[in-house]
Amino acid sequence: MRTPPRYILGALALLMSGCAYYDHFDNRVGTYDVVAAQSRDAMILTNVIRASHAEPLSFVQLGQINGSGAAGATAGLPSLILGPHVTAATSALTHALQNEAVFGANPAGGSGFIGNSANIAGSTNFTVSPSESKDFYQGLLHEVDPLILQLFIQQGVSREILFYLFTDRLIVDRGGQKTELRNDPLDPETFAKFQHFVRLAIDYGLSSEPVPGKGNSVMLTGPDKSAEPKKYQLCFNKMYWSPTAPPAANSPICGASTVSPEEHTVSYVGHEGESVKLTILPRSAFAIFQYLGRIVAAGEQGRIQLSSREAIDYGPLHDDFLFYVTDGSNGPCYLAVNYEGINYCVPAEGATNTKRILGLLVQLIALNTAIEDVPVTPTVRVVQ
Repeated sequence: MRTPPRYILGALALLMSGCAYYDHFDNRVGTYDVVAAQSRDAMILTNVIRASHAEPLSFVQLGQINGSGAAGATAGLPSLILGPHVTAATSALTHALQNEAVFGANPAGGSGFIGNSANIAGSTNFTVSPSESKDFYQGLLHEVDPLILQLFIQQGVSREILFYLFTDRLIVDRGGQKTELRNDPLDPETFAKFQHFVRLAIDYGLSSEPVPGKGNSVMLTGPDKSAEPKKYQLCFNKMYWSPTAPPAANSPICGASTVSPEEHTVSYVGHEGESVKLTILPRSAFAIFQYLGRIVAAGEQGRIQLSSREAIDYGPLHDDFLFYVTDGSNGPCYLAVNYEGINYCVPAEGATNTKRILGLLVQLIALNTAIEDVPVTPTVRVVQ
């Protein structure tokens, strides 16, 4: 026996009316996670691009995200008139429709049609926090200290990458004669000398450690009993020494209980046997943005080619450059920003170190920002 079409349509309408929930919670959480990460990375890259144009930087915090959605559908069956005098009691059109139903809106408002409707509504609320407070900028302008260096080394970030990012300039003291070497890829002569010391630092395992001594321990201070962190100093870690590096009288050696007079100063014996004192002057997180902006502005000329295996890496993570941004013409982008009509692209392939640096900058900002530094912010609502 064949089921009349109007009953099939009616059943479908009833089934549709029960689909009030049209999405899965885990899908929406995953979507918000991806979008929030893209927004954060775009903010970091946009500030690097602003620095490349010598424009002021702007930092915002993406706060709480609230999403909601609803869907509904209604369906109705056609009206039926039963009895022995149906033909006399109804119009010819209505009588004809007793045997045939149309699924859809009824433009004439008559009977015989299945009334139906569907609606979907969704909204997303999120907070955006401009980070323009005094405390935020005090943290952003604070120089990177040996403790932060050690934190990133323990994460597995290449020491060569960290030396380029964190070092503003070197003061080389040979027998009282001092020379300043700036970490500026646009100054080829000085930069080549700076890179020589970067290679020495890698070969001899330049790292950092807590300053030896009983007084350098974590203590609870203040009314809130907050922990005062240990002081750290630069040192040469023999665990990182290159097998090809010749023996040298470097100081201080990590773990040797030697306290350096200055936390950013080390000494070693040069190739000609002379004692060289090296003072490493670090950058702030803000200065790192300026440094990367200078690299982006210089294009090919500003690209820094890495030399250590730990920085270049292997296989699919292989990357020869410190920071690599293109116009996107060579392939798909991991991250793309259009700024003042110019396209900037972090390639999806071959820019591993650039992606790592974006994450590193996010962590630096977070390390220098306390929750009380985030001001009261407006709520933005997007209705879809």
